Amino acid sequence: MDIMDKLSKEIHNEDFIIRVRPFANDDGKWSGEVDISIMAMPDNPMDDEDYYQVMHFAKMMCAAVPVMEEVEELRNIVHEYVTKVIDKEMDIEVELEDAGKEAYSGHSVDGNVIHLHFNTNTKGSA
Repeated sequence: MDIMDKLSKEIHNEDFIIRVRPFANDDGKWSGEVDISIMAMPDNPMDDEDYYQVMHFAKMMCAAVPVMEEVEELRNIVHEYVTKVIDKEMDIEVELEDAGKEAYSGHSVDGNVIHLHFNTNTKGSA
């Protein structure tokens, strides 16, 4: 099974996909620029209110990139979180503030796709 067949089976109608497309310079090296797009399926079964809430959440995730570019402290916090929590084995204990202790529930890797799992207090109403 090729990657496109596998991806087509992984994508559901209710999925919102954030695509990161890097730009390369003439030498084929990454220029440091990316195009970030949110893609939603045309047959998304969610009602309008839920759809727009999830779309807003996806926009917030995408907006984090230019905000991190401007706010070095936030960029450092996110970098540290990725290296200490997401990139490491799950047996590493990270102290989080009370509100976020149970937010990150783990990750799984499927080929070249990393699935991040979050449980939030908002239950999807971000």
